[in-house]
Amino acid sequence: MANWFGKFNSRTRFGSRSSPFRTLGDEARDRRDWAAAASAYASHVADHPDDLPIWIQLGHAHKEAGDYDSAMEAYQQVRKATPADPDLLLNLGHLYKLMGDAPRACQAYAASAAIDGNSAAQEEYASLAVTVPITRVVKEVLVEKGSETIAYLRPRCHGVRPTLASDLTVLGDTLQSASNDPWVEFEPTGRIPVATRAAELLMTIDGPLPEEGMTTKIYLDYGDGYSETRSIVFPTKVGDVRLQLVFPRFIKRMRWDPDTGPCQFSVESIILSPLSSLAAATASLRASERPEVEIAGALVALEQAFAADAPTESLADWLQLPLKPNFHMGLDYDWWREMYIDPKPDDYRRITRMTAALSYKPKFSFVVPTYDTDPALLVECIESMLKQTYTNFEICISDDNSPNEEVRTILSRYADKHDNIKVTFRRRNGHISANSNSAIALASGDYIVLVDHDDIIPDYSLFVVAYYLNQHPEAQVIFSDEDKVSANGDRRFDPYFKSAFSRFLLYGHNMVSHLGIYKKSLVDQLGGFRLGLEGSQDYDLALRCHDIVGDEGFLHIPHILYHWRTIPGSTSLSADQKSYAVIAAEMAINGHFERTNRPLRSVNGLAPGLTAVKPAFELDTFVSIIIPTRDGLDVLRPCIDAIAARHPSSIEILIVDNGSQDPQMLAYLESLKDHAYIRVLRYDQPFNFSEINNFAVRHAKGEIICFLNDDTEVVSTDWLNHARTLLSMPDVGVVGARLMFPDGNLQHFGIGLGIGRHRVAGTPHGGTPGDHFGYFGKARLMQEFSAVTAACMFVRKADFERLGGFDPSLRVAYNDVDLCLRFREDNLRVLCDPEIELIHKESRTRGSDKTEENRARLNIEAAMMRERWGHQLDNDPFISPNHSLARTDFALAWPPRVPVPWRMEGTSPGRLA
Repeated sequence: MANWFGKFNSRTRFGSRSSPFRTLGDEARDRRDWAAAASAYASHVADHPDDLPIWIQLGHAHKEAGDYDSAMEAYQQVRKATPADPDLLLNLGHLYKLMGDAPRACQAYAASAAIDGNSAAQEEYASLAVTVPITRVVKEVLVEKGSETIAYLRPRCHGVRPTLASDLTVLGDTLQSASNDPWVEFEPTGRIPVATRAAELLMTIDGPLPEEGMTTKIYLDYGDGYSETRSIVFPTKVGDVRLQLVFPRFIKRMRWDPDTGPCQFSVESIILSPLSSLAAATASLRASERPEVEIAGALVALEQAFAADAPTESLADWLQLPLKPNFHMGLDYDWWREMYIDPKPDDYRRITRMTAALSYKPKFSFVVPTYDTDPALLVECIESMLKQTYTNFEICISDDNSPNEEVRTILSRYADKHDNIKVTFRRRNGHISANSNSAIALASGDYIVLVDHDDIIPDYSLFVVAYYLNQHPEAQVIFSDEDKVSANGDRRFDPYFKSAFSRFLLYGHNMVSHLGIYKKSLVDQLGGFRLGLEGSQDYDLALRCHDIVGDEGFLHIPHILYHWRTIPGSTSLSADQKSYAVIAAEMAINGHFERTNRPLRSVNGLAPGLTAVKPAFELDTFVSIIIPTRDGLDVLRPCIDAIAARHPSSIEILIVDNGSQDPQMLAYLESLKDHAYIRVLRYDQPFNFSEINNFAVRHAKGEIICFLNDDTEVVSTDWLNHARTLLSMPDVGVVGARLMFPDGNLQHFGIGLGIGRHRVAGTPHGGTPGDHFGYFGKARLMQEFSAVTAACMFVRKADFERLGGFDPSLRVAYNDVDLCLRFREDNLRVLCDPEIELIHKESRTRGSDKTEENRARLNIEAAMMRERWGHQLDNDPFISPNHSLARTDFALAWPPRVPVPWRMEGTSPGRLA
């Protein structure tokens, strides 16, 4: 409260007075004894009724104690003297929000923001305003503050008129926002004919825009207000954006949120116009989406709209869903490639100079097994290899007795013409493994490069590999990022930007795949591809290589060096195209587990092409579950009940009571003492997450510690055995969980570093629907992360104590990230297992980070993390440098943090593992 107190005192003529009661109140506040603080502050203001800062402290204490009516009385006492203080209005907004009075909360937040542009008030208002009707007072504030923006937009709008605007200012011929929630509300103008079934909203936007464009959202109100489920999200670039809206005559108003962050842009026009026929609507839809985007569902929705006999608001709401743009943060991949990747003439000249300067120029052998390949695609594949700028290579092709004679003719012609092409023709069909081994037998290079017979590689691929091998000559298995190419080769899409090598992610899908480069001597040592694992023979090869060289022998190159052809029968088109490949993958992974004596087994995954990892047997390692709590009976009881419902054995539960006062809570804690496996520890000190848990660990008997929030409920039945099994492997140090919000959306599955406002940490896939597989399945695959949340975290007690436990200087935030980074510094892995699943109700014990006091604390703790771990935070090995750190949805990074070699200008490339 110190910062708020200082602000208030500087704006008023009243000073705060000393007294014994005030001292008692401050002491009680500091130990978070809110009832005692309120009592002492009330005694102080009884003697000093003009001490407005202590009236504020009294209001805060009542609010924290849950006595909202008394808190309101204290705040209103101050408001009589200073009705226009923005900080007081902000706190009134918080109180109204806690009382469930969202309209009054919005009014207070809007009034606070209108006085001094208070960003905290703007953020709070934005979080409520979408679903809350705008009151007359709030509307008056918005009209006054947004009048300049409305005047800017009015002549540019046709078919709609701007009525309200928030947090957009006119700067020359542009609109500019400095907050995360600028918006404008529009109303349709003129009469829309009853027979009109659809309309087009055409927005023409000009720069300056950020290079990555804007993430825009439109809310539609069909008469019952705005809602997130009825919002339309789409990317905005310079130029036209088209949306198709069904039954426009039912639209009462619409809200336009230009971007999710600060932005600057200009508006040429915003036009709402009727679409008179299904043909016109279809043409508008086709003009709004790129050719590769699937629009069949949207076309059906339009057909249904035009066929409807009696349009209704509910039908409009239902049909609008499939008309939402197929928004994907990779849709601008073409533009991104052209800007940052694709070589220009000057780049090719630089590649030539850089190639000549390489001290190590290894020889590469392309290994290409062919069988009945489409002749045109085969030619394109061979030509892409011949066009390599790096010339120390050979092409080794084995044909598996193709019935199409044209394949033999093409291969013979190329072999006759090019000395560096070797071809062998098998007399008997042996399938992909035997055929690939025949190609390997032709190879004389230092490394073999695996290429499928109908795929393409860019002309710079071998140069990039050679460049990285000069930086990392110890690498024995090298793999790159990859994308897909259409059957006719005219477009590239769906890039897979990979992380550094992660053995546990490899157990879920073949992250090595393309472009895969293997040390020839290592492949020879292994005897090439194994027969009987066709379809996943390269997967098996990568796993057997790992048996020998470990993580240290794998090198990831964070650039697209392979274009995977999408044709029927190819696993690039759909992961379920080759079911035999999935069976072979499980066999390959289980073989690896047996060879390396790991207590795991591979089973069928949740989606085609993915495999899952299960414990191979039951373990009974003793686990101590530590649960801090304070007056949270409504969450603690279901937390304990959920654990007990799974009939755990070999556990103890340590509940650490951090000063509970509620009589019902105290009675419940007393009742738990009847359970032999539950102990209640009292910790009567100010809240400090790190110290509370360190204290509990000292009392724990378990070999494994589970840190668990009291606002969680276990969903998985086998959660403890998963953690026990993973921690039975000595190189695993931390095991985290998959946490779901109560609404079924994903709250947490691993932590990525460098993400978010403080550039410390964020949650990839956060907020996505729980049944989504995420980016290339990674929302549902066991994998390594740099950190996991301590809302559910397992560690070995010995490791925790050896590494010093949680850092008490990180009282609330980032203590789990700091601990995980110390584990990783000690060469211990941090894993997240999707089979350990819980519901998480979020931060009941510690409170919100949105109060000013907590914001200040969060800023301090973030600064400590940046100072301590800055290099690691900026270089998370499990986040591709091609993905943005400003978002958690795997959007493209503008620019990529590791440029391609010809654009590096001194940037250090790649890293092992």
